[in-house]
Amino acid sequence: MKTRNKNEPEKIKTVFLYKKDRAKNTQKNKNENKMQRKPGKKENARASSMGRRLSGAYTRMMVDSFLSCLILILIVYCIFNAAVIIRDVIHIINDLGSTDKLSESIYDIVVQHDTELDISAVDGEVLLNTFGKYDKPPGMVPVWFYGKDGLVYMMIRTYLNRPDGLYLVGIFKDITTVLLEMAVLMITAVVLGTMVLLTIFFRGRAMTKNALYPIAEMTRMAKEIKAQNLNLRLNVTNAKDELKELVITFNEMMDRIEDAYNKQNQFVSDASHELRTPISVIQGYARMLERWGKEDPEVLTESIEAIRNEAENMRELVDKLLFIARNDKDTLNLSMETFSLSEMMDELVKETRMVDQDHIIESSIDQDVYINGDRNRIKQAMRIFIDNAQKYTQPGGIIEISLKNSNNTAVLSVKDNGCGISAKDINNIFDRFYRADESRDRNKGGHGLGLSIARIIVLRHGGKINVKSKPGEGSVFSIVLNSLPKTPGNDVNSAYSESKNP
Repeated sequence: MKTRNKNEPEKIKTVFLYKKDRAKNTQKNKNENKMQRKPGKKENARASSMGRRLSGAYTRMMVDSFLSCLILILIVYCIFNAAVIIRDVIHIINDLGSTDKLSESIYDIVVQHDTELDISAVDGEVLLNTFGKYDKPPGMVPVWFYGKDGLVYMMIRTYLNRPDGLYLVGIFKDITTVLLEMAVLMITAVVLGTMVLLTIFFRGRAMTKNALYPIAEMTRMAKEIKAQNLNLRLNVTNAKDELKELVITFNEMMDRIEDAYNKQNQFVSDASHELRTPISVIQGYARMLERWGKEDPEVLTESIEAIRNEAENMRELVDKLLFIARNDKDTLNLSMETFSLSEMMDELVKETRMVDQDHIIESSIDQDVYINGDRNRIKQAMRIFIDNAQKYTQPGGIIEISLKNSNNTAVLSVKDNGCGISAKDINNIFDRFYRADESRDRNKGGHGLGLSIARIIVLRHGGKINVKSKPGEGSVFSIVLNSLPKTPGNDVNSAYSESKNP
């Protein structure tokens, strides 16, 4: 039914304001997303603190390793010199035991082994002493230390068994050189170790800070991210190895979040606009009724008809939005059953021919094709493809509905010779509220949600949708589903009969 032109300026104004607001918000978001400040002092302090802790841990580990190595070296050095001294003591005792005249050969032994000797009888009487006067250690202590003329001597006490009797021998070894070598070794090791540790600490701190910078940057950016700057991304230049992979993963996650958020915003904006249009029409006709409807039956009838149509349009849109929302929340329930896909397609062809007298409806349906699924939902998906074919095919055009089954794969197709879809639009036709070009606008009806709903239904059944289209020649939409195998004894038909007649 014709509507009055008085209502058209209001609809045009609504669309214009909607587009203007969207363009304004898009430009505002772009300007805000370009602003990225440098890391603040708090973030740097946290990164620096973590760097200090890690550097301190590395340094303590190095100190422990260094001290362990130094102690091990000193132990090995002492054992080596002790072994040398023990060997000399054994040689001295052997020489003292093998000489015929102890008093005559003792000085040769002292010179030969670079040592000093103190030989006394068991009762304590000193027989020979080349060391000089000293305080004897208490008891029979085997090792004792003495200082003489700025030198340090180590005395080893042992017994000497000779044919002429048993003697007590004190062997004095000069260990001053050994102690000096040990002192020099320790001082050198401590100085070099301190220098190395300081280098490791400060260098490791700087390296750790650089290595942890991406983590600090991620922390800073995670705190800064808001709805207005979801396009912020981390810089992967300073990251290496696993941290670089972490940064790349974080950026990919932000890409997905931004894409989902933008789609959600787009969805809300489009849904609001789709609802705004019928509401504007209803408001316009309500004003007409208020002004002229009480006295003009034609205006009254026209207004009631228009309001009823727009209300039905709003109800249909809300139903579609609820369907999509249930799918997004994973609360969409399907009534799965085994049914005859061939019967459903024959029924669909029959209904289409009844309601569509403007197109030539052709069909090619394979029989005895069964699947397990929600019969009403699959029929709804096919009805969406058929409705689109009817909208975008000129009167007198051909629409072909077919079902082919091969290798347990059922292919449901709708083919038309209408206006077709361009290559740049074909990848987006399943997006919500998407309309391709000028020929596929609101004048054709619908809300741009049909193909999205069809895609949800098919994916829920584990199938896929194939689209072939060429502008000016038409389109082919195909649903590919898994069909039930034909088994001996007609088991599929029996199962179908049982599901219909429990």
